Amino acid sequence: MTRIRMGLVGCGHMGRFHAAKISGLTDAEFVGCYDIEKNKADAISKEYRVRHFDSLDAMMGAVDAVSIAVPTLRHPEVASRFLERRIAVLLEKPIAGDLDSAQKLVDLAETNKVVFQIGHSERFNPAFLAVQPGIVEPRFIETHRLAPFKGRGVDVPVIFDLMVHDLDLIMALTGCTPDKIDAAGVAVITDTVDIANARLSFPNGCVANITASRISIKEMRKMRIFQKSGYTSVDLATREAEQFVVASHDDEDYRKSSIFGRFGLPDGRAVVRRKVEIPTGDNLRFEIEAFIEAVRGEHPPDVTGRDGYNVLKVATEIERLCQEYVKKI
Repeated sequence: MTRIRMGLVGCGHMGRFHAAKISGLTDAEFVGCYDIEKNKADAISKEYRVRHFDSLDAMMGAVDAVSIAVPTLRHPEVASRFLERRIAVLLEKPIAGDLDSAQKLVDLAETNKVVFQIGHSERFNPAFLAVQPGIVEPRFIETHRLAPFKGRGVDVPVIFDLMVHDLDLIMALTGCTPDKIDAAGVAVITDTVDIANARLSFPNGCVANITASRISIKEMRKMRIFQKSGYTSVDLATREAEQFVVASHDDEDYRKSSIFGRFGLPDGRAVVRRKVEIPTGDNLRFEIEAFIEAVRGEHPPDVTGRDGYNVLKVATEIERLCQEYVKKI
């Protein structure tokens, strides 16, 4: 099997993580890297013994796919050049800084029929991957994504920095975009929104309540999902999860459950704890492996450009509502 030749554009904070994962792939070859700050690219080039490209044009002739981890404002400029050459692109989230630029990238990828995946890495969190198959028609979802102030990414509201992760997860679970959004948020330390809450209503009847903050004392990345057949709790930070499902005596979940993990119901059924097997590995590794599989044609991208656009569209509306809220207080 021919190995996919892969390059890296952007050798800063996130780029270094990408370089480490790409270099460890068995079915892809880390060809080389590029950054406008040559010293950053040179450092990765020496560490992983790969080529340090002097330009994007030089890289294009040597790769089949590329991982792009440049600042969001440069996403349209950089990603479009590769998409135009029909080179597969894995683009860090968010897809772009504005909806027009995002739409152009989506259109370009679809026109050229090239793999275009957005780096919403929480979609590949081992705990989320483990529980996702058991979630069917969720009715209520609650998420909390809290982080201590780190001084990085403060040029954008917390909505685009943190909340976008949960927006992507929720829309993946519901299979649709919300038709009603309510939101409020305020700036506390920076000049942009530092803490925000949004309530999303979906056309399939699901409601989601989302909180994101970058001024918390402790980190928290939790998700709770309620559906008619049960309840799921996921800790995306510790990569732990548990599921409780309604089962009758002859169901496999009932037979596998411990007597101490059953809660009897009046109709004879019981709420039982389902064992959740969490795969070993990490978000970024699974994300890049899935991207390579998509490049090989094994399946469509797990997080498409259209998915990235939809997340950005909802996030943009939440930011607008937060700005309206600030004017009222």
